[in-house]
Amino acid sequence: MGRLRHLRRPPVALLLVVAVALLLRVAWLGARVAHQDEARVAHWILHYMAVEAWQYRPIIHGPFLPHVNGVVFSVLGPSDFTARLVVAVVGGLFPLAALLFRSRLRDTEVIALGLLLAGNPVLVYYSRFMRNDVLLAAFAVTALGLFVRAMDTGKARYLLLGAPLYGLAATTKENVLLYPIAWLGALVLLGDYRLLGARYREADPVAVAKRELLSIGRGLWRWKTPIVVGIVELAVVFVAFYAPKPDLYQALANPVQLPSVLQAATMGTTEEFLDLWGSTSMQEHSTVEYLGHLLRVVFVGGATTFAFSIVGFVGDRYGEREPRDLVAFAFYWGMASIVGYAIVSDIKAPWSAVHVLVPLAIPAAVGLSLVYRNLRSAHESGDRTTVAIAAVVLLLAASVPAGATVSTSYLAPQSPDNELVQYAQPAGDMKPTLDEIAAIADANEGVDVIFFGDEFYAEGDEHQTLTHDIETGGYDGWFERLPLPWYFTLYDANVSSTTSFSRLDENPPPVVIALEEDADEVGYRLDGYERVTHQGYLHSRPLVFFVAEDSRRS
Repeated sequence: MGRLRHLRRPPVALLLVVAVALLLRVAWLGARVAHQDEARVAHWILHYMAVEAWQYRPIIHGPFLPHVNGVVFSVLGPSDFTARLVVAVVGGLFPLAALLFRSRLRDTEVIALGLLLAGNPVLVYYSRFMRNDVLLAAFAVTALGLFVRAMDTGKARYLLLGAPLYGLAATTKENVLLYPIAWLGALVLLGDYRLLGARYREADPVAVAKRELLSIGRGLWRWKTPIVVGIVELAVVFVAFYAPKPDLYQALANPVQLPSVLQAATMGTTEEFLDLWGSTSMQEHSTVEYLGHLLRVVFVGGATTFAFSIVGFVGDRYGEREPRDLVAFAFYWGMASIVGYAIVSDIKAPWSAVHVLVPLAIPAAVGLSLVYRNLRSAHESGDRTTVAIAAVVLLLAASVPAGATVSTSYLAPQSPDNELVQYAQPAGDMKPTLDEIAAIADANEGVDVIFFGDEFYAEGDEHQTLTHDIETGGYDGWFERLPLPWYFTLYDANVSSTTSFSRLDENPPPVVIALEEDADEVGYRLDGYERVTHQGYLHSRPLVFFVAEDSRRS
């Protein structure tokens, strides 16, 4: 019994939770073929490493992954596994952030919060994906936890840790701006609730508002030095990541160049951001349609979190003791994010659900803890009916996300039937064919792969004279070939393209790739080739691979 009580302590319990979370995220991490976004950014990272230069491109979001994965690739080598490793580790460690809220949550609620962050199917899936969303959520929520901890303990060190961490959040993705907006809205609702309560206590709401604002002002003044230092920390992190490279390194050696580098990192970044993401054309869609899609993802990948967030919010607000600000704050934040992301998203993106389910995990943890405490109370009082009901509820709360995680992340991580999969994920299993091409590239002399067709063709490609442009990061036909350029670069494959059938007649290479509409004509000219079809997207874009049979045997 003593050991069990020891395991119920949040720090010990969360270390066990983190161990499981890391295993869930790292196991078979490189098995899924790269999503086109993963391949695009990973290939660009290799390009940045080759030319030793980087500049902010808002279409691939912040500089965190290009810089950090550049180091990872240098140390461990580039692969699907290493490309996703940083996100997997951050996602696996994320449950430890629950400890930062321990002064405002019960021990069982802290542990439940860790479990939800560890086992939510959406968080698991997108922790196994080279995207910024889990990084953003983990950094921003951990920073928030540190700010809360600073308020609860009166210790400035938590604020000084939280500020640069929020700076890291700002280096991941531009919707970091939506977090303080959602926080401010939630605080306004909390303030309104307090004023409403004052009215029912026959207190003057105006006087209460003045007192609260005066208290906030005094607190900010008392913390003025740590706040200023924190802002400087955040700015240093921001500039260090967003400044163009190698310009920043040159400016450190020659400070005369610093003003122009600082301007590029701040004003230049802002202008680039506004030119793309500030344009209304990025949000031209049906909000109702996008809202329906986001809700489907939330229900499939976060049914337990969503349902128990309502239980936790209602139970805390109308329970036996005074409602807690943190619980209501997180509930307002999460619910507002459902509508907010349906409005601002540029595509139907299942990863947007990360920013809904993370805040809702806090009230959901309260709801789970409430059921667990009722179960224990009923057990002690001998109420078998309540024990049975609560046990079934908790069993469902655990089994539903567990089953969804196994299905979405391991059994069918690239299936069209998987609601967590975005359209630019190639369906099916392309990896065996890619492995064959890797072996061919290693053994073959001359051209290894030819892309056939106008969509894939790039002038100069027939003589392998193509180079990446630092501005565009690609070449004609490059986007249409994704995710294959990432893999062919890893294999050091000699790749060419053509629109001429005569080139296939003369000396075809071991591998030819074409769209299905050209496949019959291409296949007619390739004797002794096996034809294999894979989807370039989730559906509706079949790519046909012709692989020479003698190459497959060699």
